[in-house]
Amino acid sequence: MKRLLTTLSLCLLAALPHGIHAQADSASARIVDRYLGILNIDALPQDSLLVLTTTITTSGSDDTVVMQRLFQPPQMFRVDVRDSRGLQTGLCSNGKDRFRAYSEINGWWGDITPESFHRRLTGFDFRGPLYNWRSTNPVMTYLGKVTVEQRNVQLDAVRVEVEGNYTRIYMFEESGLLSVIVEQDNSIDPKRVLEDTHIQWKCEHEYDKVGPTVLPSLESFMRDGRLTVLSTEMHLEPRNNLKFNQD
Repeated sequence: MKRLLTTLSLCLLAALPHGIHAQADSASARIVDRYLGILNIDALPQDSLLVLTTTITTSGSDDTVVMQRLFQPPQMFRVDVRDSRGLQTGLCSNGKDRFRAYSEINGWWGDITPESFHRRLTGFDFRGPLYNWRSTNPVMTYLGKVTVEQRNVQLDAVRVEVEGNYTRIYMFEESGLLSVIVEQDNSIDPKRVLEDTHIQWKCEHEYDKVGPTVLPSLESFMRDGRLTVLSTEMHLEPRNNLKFNQD
């Protein structure tokens, strides 16, 4: 874990854009659309259930968290997050008239509004925040090529600003896949990144193919000075509506 933390930290320090002038927004659109085209999420078969089982480990903690996400086209979602104490977070919707959430405090499931469901789902949606970028209409600015010396690669850096929500820097490999996300705007001094525990970043290290779709299978992120690693196994099962109509 210590070796992984050091490696990722060095990569991030070298990767942060600094003093790079913005170029045409059309470049950003081309880069993001290429990435989404590789993921090919909309090609998931309508008669299948996507199962994502993620093991989550955090530095300084002995507890292992398991997150299971179920998705069935077009809009059926279920999320169950468990640790040693049991179910901690639960969301479930049939995509039409059933929107439920689990309350850790009360210990039971209850109905919530569609708006509340989708707001809570944001942090668990396997499709990622760029999936519907054309409908959310963010300001996207291409920052140019950024050299990551430790990996001997150059990444295309795109600054994405969603008004009233977030500003992030997304960095893409030559293959078109997303590699690093800095969950800050680009005013951060890269010399202070490793000193400030409020600097948050995420790396996507490996991708696996599931059916016609490609999704990240090994990810890590730094938040409040703690490194969390997420390892995901994924497969398709026959369609099963019952999983979205029961708690």
